Amino acid sequence: MDSPSSRGGGRRVALIADAAAETEQRLESDLSSLGEVQDALAGLGFEPVVLEFDGDAASWLSALREGRFDVVFNLCEGLSGRGSEEPLPAAAVELLGLPLTGARSFTLGLCLRKDVVNALMRSRGINVPDWAVSRAGHPLAWRRYPAIVKPAAEDASLGIDTGSVVHDQGELEAARERGHKTWERLLVQRFVDGREFSLALVGDGVLPHAEIQWRLPDGQPRVLTYASKWDAGSADYQATPVRPLGAGERRLAARLDTLARAVWATVEGVGYGRVDVRMDARGRLHVIDVNPNPDLSLTGGGLARQAADAGWSYPELIVRIVDLAFATQDPLSRRRGARRAEVTA
Repeated sequence: MDSPSSRGGGRRVALIADAAAETEQRLESDLSSLGEVQDALAGLGFEPVVLEFDGDAASWLSALREGRFDVVFNLCEGLSGRGSEEPLPAAAVELLGLPLTGARSFTLGLCLRKDVVNALMRSRGINVPDWAVSRAGHPLAWRRYPAIVKPAAEDASLGIDTGSVVHDQGELEAARERGHKTWERLLVQRFVDGREFSLALVGDGVLPHAEIQWRLPDGQPRVLTYASKWDAGSADYQATPVRPLGAGERRLAARLDTLARAVWATVEGVGYGRVDVRMDARGRLHVIDVNPNPDLSLTGGGLARQAADAGWSYPELIVRIVDLAFATQDPLSRRRGARRAEVTA
């Protein structure tokens, strides 16, 4: 790999993020990738320019269109704090014909609808725990316990706490009532109580796998809550450390490699992503989530940690992601970009 200091060559990078989400994250947690990615890009010789979406779509799009950017680094997990709008920034960049880091708008939209992506994976022979969609004000026929209740169109464990795992009809209805105060659609899914693995991909490569270590109090369900991921001072965070798989687990690692690639191909993933997997008592693997826009903070969601396990520095991870933005740009988007450049030249 080239020296990090020579890779950027002064190329301008639009670093896009959602202002509402960044403000909330700064208030609740020290784990934010925006500043870390910006510093890494600057150290690599790029010219990063932060464009935070503040609700004024026209101004934000104008800045993106007129900024003479060479590439867009996408850190938007929604707009105005709404995760349901996660595909929109990527779609805007594609329409402008700019190279984009990470997944495309199609993959982001697909994976945001957990019931839809579950059905697609199952149709391709990928094992997914049984699920149903709960809608506010509608009865739900469900008889498989334990089950987990979570938002049907969110990620980052948003809306998941210890009460999300239910064991009977009464607990299910209570969890539905709580969840529907915020979300119209919830996913009710069979809860697989077992080992949990984080599978990370960058380009065509699968990074070393990580396993959640359950050190939770007796009786607390083994589930990653929102606090487990984002509140470094919480008991849940301290009780769910992560370890890389050991040298003696190569057969398991190979199974996880195969599964990660199958899932990523199914959702047409490019750039980088993460797949969360549970293993039941019989050793069967179940995909419980696909995240095509995972957190990149040094100490947050884990992809940077898994890159470090592969021997990559943080700047090396970031420059690989940028290189992939150019390598995976759709030809139609590239033609749009060329026409836009001719008009603005």
